[in-house]
Amino acid sequence: MPDVLLDTGVWFGYFVKNDVFHYDANLLVKELISGKNKILMPEVERFELLNALTHELLNHEKVQKIRDDLRSLSPSLEIRYGDTDFWDDVLPANLPRMFLKPLDFIIASYALHWKVDGFYSFDQKLNDAVRRLNPKIVKLKIKKGQVTRIKAS
Repeated sequence: MPDVLLDTGVWFGYFVKNDVFHYDANLLVKELISGKNKILMPEVERFELLNALTHELLNHEKVQKIRDDLRSLSPSLEIRYGDTDFWDDVLPANLPRMFLKPLDFIIASYALHWKVDGFYSFDQKLNDAVRRLNPKIVKLKIKKGQVTRIKAS
């Protein structure tokens, strides 16, 4: 079963129907789940998503339902909790390798640390940073708001 990591923007697009990437995110998540992929989510990403949804939706009941929906995606979705080695060793070692916003940096570091088989993001800068370190795991290319799947080579 391949391990994959979806950036927060993919999850946001999946849950927010009026998001520009909703169609692509919905299709992608359903495809990954039906394809028997294990979707990994760092705890910090779950909180980033819930924070973004809280500010976008301004509806605590909807956000609570999304929290429940995330739980219902188990076992296809596995929320992982950080360990001391990741925060003390992996992140500091990645500082000279990637220049990204803090949460993007953490998500990219998790993708590399967990040695995922696929990394999906609607953020081209984040994709480019991960591609420089492990090009085979980056699965999407974003250009002018259009999502293109990168074919396996």
